[in-house]
Amino acid sequence: MDEKLKSHPRYKLIEIFDKNSEFVGGKLDRNIRENRMGVFSLQFFDRDGKRIYPDSVSVKQTRHEFKFGCSLFLLDQFPEPEKNRAYREAFRKIFNCGVAPIYWDALEPEEGKPRFDADSPNIWRRPALDIVRDYCAENKIRMKAHCLAYNSFNPAWLPDSNRGIDIALAKRAAALGERYRYDFEDMDVINEMYSIYKNCYKGNGMRNFQITDEPEHEKYCFDLAKREFPNTRLFWNEGCFETFGKNEYVGTRSRYYLMLKDQLARGTKIEGVGMQFHAFTGRENEISAAGPLYDPLRLLDIFERYSDFRLPIHISEVSIPSWSNEPEDEQIQAELVERMVRLWFSQKYVEAFIWWNLVDGTAYGGENVYHAGLMRNDLSPKPAYEVLDRLINREWHTELDRSGKDERFVFEGFFGDYDVTFTSGGESYTRPLRLYRDTTGYDNRLSDWRISRVSI
Repeated sequence: MDEKLKSHPRYKLIEIFDKNSEFVGGKLDRNIRENRMGVFSLQFFDRDGKRIYPDSVSVKQTRHEFKFGCSLFLLDQFPEPEKNRAYREAFRKIFNCGVAPIYWDALEPEEGKPRFDADSPNIWRRPALDIVRDYCAENKIRMKAHCLAYNSFNPAWLPDSNRGIDIALAKRAAALGERYRYDFEDMDVINEMYSIYKNCYKGNGMRNFQITDEPEHEKYCFDLAKREFPNTRLFWNEGCFETFGKNEYVGTRSRYYLMLKDQLARGTKIEGVGMQFHAFTGRENEISAAGPLYDPLRLLDIFERYSDFRLPIHISEVSIPSWSNEPEDEQIQAELVERMVRLWFSQKYVEAFIWWNLVDGTAYGGENVYHAGLMRNDLSPKPAYEVLDRLINREWHTELDRSGKDERFVFEGFFGDYDVTFTSGGESYTRPLRLYRDTTGYDNRLSDWRISRVSI
């Protein structure tokens, strides 16, 4: 690390993370191997189903099981074609998961006329859903929808009555399901419900979606989503400080924890837990306000507690500021990104982190002040982007070759998709293979290897 960084005012955030490195560092490395890697066993067969013993075998990982994600809000949104090409290339280089915006006001500004088609009128940061779907399909990027019901970004034409809103929500879910039922792997069903109550009272600073006050609102929304998207995993998504805040997290007494516990007891079909990580504070009070967000011992405790639900966890909206494009500011951001992503990647129930704004200057409203993108406004990569590229495509990547006619081809690697190339009878063959936790056995100490078949 550059010694000059140690005199930077934000270096204190790195010190907060590193002060317990003797307790944390080795634990994260062990957990990454335990939770993100498996021992895989391959056997090879000819076209008649007879065992063969290849002269050589090579495996190359093509995609992680873990979801390294980002919002796709800027897909084809730049006026310059070269910027759109650069965005598409930069996204697929490191991300295997993309968030499709289904905010109601932009998706259906006119009742009954949703902006699904690629030639729909453009709205900034809200590409038409077909554009997002097609890009994800072309690049084998898994798609997550955000979000079905929210106390913001709602169309002006919504009815005033709660019954009318429920009917409109049902029609919205049905229209989305009819067109994209099997495209969304995950969906944020509800968003940021932590502090919403009696928001229909004017003057209290809350945005108006009065249906959220109904005690069965959450269950209604999840029931709708499960009916229309039976194979999509459904998430409750909550804010950063509401989840990780120094006053909000108090173990099993935490409000978000209790909200989830209550709704699960009601039978609400929550299948995943969303935890935002917008580390947004004033710059002058960042150390005191955001410091707890970077404390690894505290974070490990939070993930252990929320693992009580045995549900997948998404670090769902990540914004780590650089505050400017000065070299030292960008390097501090990169150092924090590497530490946080390592910690998230190591956790058993965390299965995704999703960066929110890839490019500086393209965030919502006043959030551009944080310079929380991974790329500058000219789409040149910041050091934080280079960190993710190194981790995802090199350090956490499996690729190996072996020769010899072994009984089985056994290797340890990261869970994910692979290309397996083997030679037999003077011919070479390449076959795709899915080596995920659910296809190979999660814990090889307790279950025998599930042998994967590779056929000519």
